[in-house]
Amino acid sequence: MSTQISLNLSNKMFEAAKKYTETKGFENLQHLIRETLRQKLFEGENVGGIYTSKASEKSLSKNWSSKKEDKAWQHFQKKT
Repeated sequence: MSTQISLNLSNKMFEAAKKYTETKGFENLQHLIRETLRQKLFEGENVGGIYTSKASEKSLSKNWSSKKEDKAWQHFQKKT
C-alpha cells in the first residue's frame, strides 16, 4: 500500500530538480524525491535499492565508457 501526496515547489526549485533528475539519471522527478527521502529517513541503513544504482549509472558511465578505461580493463576480457 502507498499514499499519494501533493508537493508545491517554486518554479526555480522545480526547474533545478528537473535538471538534476536528468543529469543524474533518475527516471523522473518522483524517483528523485523518493530516493532523497529514503536516504534522509534511513541514513546509515542499507536501503539504497534500484534507484541509487540507476542514478549512479549515467554519471559513472561518463568515466567508464572511454578508451582509457577499456584499455585498463582489457586484461579481464575473454579472448576469442
